[in-house]
Amino acid sequence: MKLENQHILILSNEPWGETWFSKHNYAWELAKKNKVYFINPPSPFQPLNIFKSNLEVKNISDNLLVVDYKNVLPVSFEPFRLLNESFVFNRMKHFLISKGAHHPLFWTFDPSRLTSPEKLNCSFSIFHAVDKYRFLRQAEYVITKKADLILCVAEEIAEIYRDKNKNVHVIPHAIASDEIIKQRKTRGEKLSGVFVGNIDKRIDFEYTANMIQRFPEVNFHFVGKIIKDGSPSHLVFEKGYKNVIHHGEKPFKELKKFISDADFCILFKVNEVGGNKISSHKMLQYFAQGKPIFASHLTQYEPVKHLLYMSDKQETIMNAFDKFLKEGEDEKLFNERIEYATQHSFENIIKQIEGLIP
Repeated sequence: MKLENQHILILSNEPWGETWFSKHNYAWELAKKNKVYFINPPSPFQPLNIFKSNLEVKNISDNLLVVDYKNVLPVSFEPFRLLNESFVFNRMKHFLISKGAHHPLFWTFDPSRLTSPEKLNCSFSIFHAVDKYRFLRQAEYVITKKADLILCVAEEIAEIYRDKNKNVHVIPHAIASDEIIKQRKTRGEKLSGVFVGNIDKRIDFEYTANMIQRFPEVNFHFVGKIIKDGSPSHLVFEKGYKNVIHHGEKPFKELKKFISDADFCILFKVNEVGGNKISSHKMLQYFAQGKPIFASHLTQYEPVKHLLYMSDKQETIMNAFDKFLKEGEDEKLFNERIEYATQHSFENIIKQIEGLIP
């Protein structure tokens, strides 16, 4: 199926906003040639929700609409979840028909909520697993069996689903072409690095703080919202480091400017969060500008480990970074990183997905 002139539902577990993840990027890119309805996660259940307008719609562009809905029942009990889903989809179906979407394509990044594409007369259903879910809810089993196609960003995730669905494929993260910038930054006397994205429990703050302390002559820029989730972000942001600059949350499309201004990028992640050590969309943002990347180990990038500095051993990274400061690196790595990102452009990735949809 050509993903052109289609009506596509993107179901997300993250609301539309300044910070984008894979589902936001897919919605933006698919809306260039399709009508896309981005379904936000619902507002919390309240008893009076049943008497309120269930759907609220906001136009992001001519072809991209964000849809908010309310749960009319508590959904922690599976029979209530299914009944709530019937109510929500009944209203959503009327809305979609009014937009000419009689048989939309159902594309969910959220396996824990709406799992009945047949109630919307969907032509095809996709479950896109960008995280390592653990089947903590019955809904995850439901969508895994119902999906016509399951896409996974890594084989480590795909192997979870292969015994539950016959149509499972590995499709890596994708990057928009306008994020690929082939202009090399001139190295100055004082170097600076950058991290972009949410600052939350996935980050190894001890590892990050170690680098900040070891190299006080280097500035470290952080562009993202600090999430209050109990993670020890104070190790980086409340120690009075003069070489730490926090810019706060910025619109996704502005992040490439911060990456462009940096001499290198960082991403240190903890082991404890499920799927945290597999891959990350922000790595493609870094590769897309040919930047040196200093990171903890991520299995997805093992085949291209020569393009970055990657290790869970902090001393290994500190030594590599010290050498980078003193000697720089092979200039050919710049173009090789950009080529890697180009291979993962949305144009190329969407073509692969089209080949999987009959």
